[in-house]
Parts: sequence; C-alpha cells; structure tokens
Amino acid sequence: MSGIEVRDLSFGYNGMPILAGIDLSIDRGSKVTLLGPNGCGKTTLLKTINRLLKPASGSVVIDGKIASQMGARELAQVIGYVPQGHRSSFPFTSFEIVLTGRLPHISNFSSPGARDFEVARRALELVGAGHLSDRPYTQISGGERQMVMIARSLAQEPRFLLLDEPTSYLDFKNQVRVLKTVTSIAATEGVTVIMTLHDPNHALAYSDRVVLMRRLPKGGDGAVHHPALRRDAPSGGNVVAYGRPEEVMTPENIEDAYGMKVEILEIDGRRIILPL
Repeated sequence: MSGIEVRDLSFGYNGMPILAGIDLSIDRGSKVTLLGPNGCGKTTLLKTINRLLKPASGSVVIDGKIASQMGARELAQVIGYVPQGHRSSFPFTSFEIVLTGRLPHISNFSSPGARDFEVARRALELVGAGHLSDRPYTQISGGERQMVMIARSLAQEPRFLLLDEPTSYLDFKNQVRVLKTVTSIAATEGVTVIMTLHDPNHALAYSDRVVLMRRLPKGGDGAVHHPALRRDAPSGGNVVAYGRPEEVMTPENIEDAYGMKVEILEIDGRRIILPL
C-alpha cells in the first residue's frame, strides 16, 4: 500500500497517556497538517511515525512496510525529518550541513561523490537558498536556517517530509515563505508532507488534509467511553477529525480541540478563523 498507515497507535510518558487509539491513512502526495493545542501529542505522533519514539501499542506502515522492521538507513532514505530549532555549535557552511543529508546514501567509510554534491546543490536551490551555500550556518538568520534544514532533508531524496513546527520562532514573512516553499516542493517533487502547525489559518491555507487533535484527559485511557471524548470522532482518543481542511475545521471541532469558540468567515473565497 502506498503512503503511511498509522494503526491503533498509543504512546505515553511515565504512565501518562499522550496518544491513544490513533488511526490514520495518509496518501502519497498529500500535504497533511497535525493541528491542536500544546500537549495534544502532535510532535509525539510525528516522532513515532519517524521511529524516534517507540509506541506502547499499534504500528506504523510506510509504503507497505512496517516501520519497526525497517533499518535506520532504509528509513532515512524514505523519510526526511526537520526538527524544531536545530542548532550547530560548529561553523559548518550551509552547503556542508545540506550535504550531511546524503549520508543514508553513502556507504560506510566512503566519501560523498559527484552525484551527492549535485543533489545537495539542487536541494539548496530548490528552497531558494543557493546564495547561502558558502555562508557559515551559525551566522545566518532563523528563517534561513530553516530553509537550509529543509534542503538537508530534501537531499535525502525522501518520499515523505516530516516537519515539526517549521514556522516556530519566525516572523510573519518568513512563516509564509517557509510554508509556500514546502507546499511548492510537495507539488513539484511529489513529496508527501506531514507537518505540525499552531496556527489554524496556516493549516487552512497550506494543507489538503488536517488532523485536528485534542489533549487526552489526565489519567484517562483515551477510550471512546470516556465522557470527555466525542463518540463520533474517527479515533477513540486524540483525533477530533481528519480530512479536508474545510470539513475538519468547523467551529464545533475547533471548540472540541481547543476549548474555545471561534467564528469562520469567508473573504474572496478564502476562509479565515477568528476567535470570539
């Protein structure tokens, strides 16, 4: 099966459930946003998909292969991951940072070859950061660093690109720049994008699917019978709704996820969410 399947996934820290009963089917070529309040498990879900965290139960299937049975090199050739707030203590150039994205394709004890250099150069150009190639990574702005890290992941030539809060710590202009770049890459390169975001309006504008999530009740097991959870949700736990943004992001669903009332306006064919 092509894409990512998340099957009855659960995870917790020190006995406290964070994710419960997550079931998702993500098609190849999708632009999917994980959206919800702090503590609802967005980053945790992203990390379990990327096998950085081991679920308590359930499984992740990537293009028909069970993720837990894939080797680290194989997984890195399939999934590119951009974490929050990456920093480097060493004055590597931006190009050298991007070139490390080729490591999953380079044999042990081997050096990068001509194709690796070409792929890294193209990745930088693809995100509009070719001019940063020789600049020390430690001396460029936050928005520029984010572009370099996206280029590094693209240098892996992944089928799936996972981004954890790619707009964090960026000003409005750079937030839009990053999101436009990511969605453009998804369209031109055929890469499936899964990203966590905080702004519902960004999710409306830059996604074709949204996973709207809620926090699990403290001490709850996330089961459908829990009174704090809706019985018509597609998942028995965190997921309020999953689907097209205009179908998922209703005032009722947003209140369920965030515990606040909103109004949705339509201006020139675009929907905008405003708090009440």
